[in-house]
Amino acid sequence: MEKFKNFVEGVRKEMAKVTWPTQQELIDNTIIVVVFTIIISTFIFGVDQVYSTILEAIYR
Repeated sequence: MEKFKNFVEGVRKEMAKVTWPTQQELIDNTIIVVVFTIIISTFIFGVDQVYSTILEAIYR
């Protein structure tokens, strides 16, 4: 039980050191992630369409 108490105390000390983002930083970072996810998804979709078209032409 003493080890558990020491663990919880250590976690509390470390969590006090954490610098949490502000709400605006969180919103900005979320927007960046969503935009880049859309861009990468669109790119992968485009490459897949090109490969599909090429392979379809080869196998006909």
